[in-house]
Amino acid sequence: MEILDVGVAQNGQISVGKVVKAHGIKGEVKVYPFSGNPDDFRDYRRLTLVDPSHDLARSYVVEQCRPLESLVILQLAGVADRTASEGLRGWEVRIDQEVLPPHAPGTFYWHELEGMEVITDTGLALGRITSLLATSAHDILVITGGGVEYLIPAIDACVAGLTPDGKRLVVTPPPGLLEMNAGGVPGDAS
Repeated sequence: MEILDVGVAQNGQISVGKVVKAHGIKGEVKVYPFSGNPDDFRDYRRLTLVDPSHDLARSYVVEQCRPLESLVILQLAGVADRTASEGLRGWEVRIDQEVLPPHAPGTFYWHELEGMEVITDTGLALGRITSLLATSAHDILVITGGGVEYLIPAIDACVAGLTPDGKRLVVTPPPGLLEMNAGGVPGDAS
């Protein structure tokens, strides 16, 4: 299982990055891509920047895009100098959800999993996916239900896939993992 890390879906848009600072004197901005892949931005022609502190959103056409190490440098139409680009520091970068490229089977965008019900391969309902922990080894699904939080590695050995209706994620936790997470036996009221 692979999870492509883009932000949460809001009003048909996905958070894909954050403006970290201005770059140069011609109005360019440095953006941190949430996916960790600056090349993703090469396909984005129009972006919406959202100021989280003032609930303000502006749409921009991308005039130029180039990766710089783990960041991406963007020249946005209408942002012509350093003062204008400095004003965008901290703004969230969003794209329309339909702009995201399709993904391979067994791969999910984070926003597709968040809130999804999770059951074990034996039919035990665990709860819903509430967050994702990114580690250097692999992602970990945080599943919350019944007052318990389960941490399930997002790897093929532990994630069987979706139910046939596509509405629930089926996990195959290794022996003892659920008990360790729950401090007892799942579903046991004792």
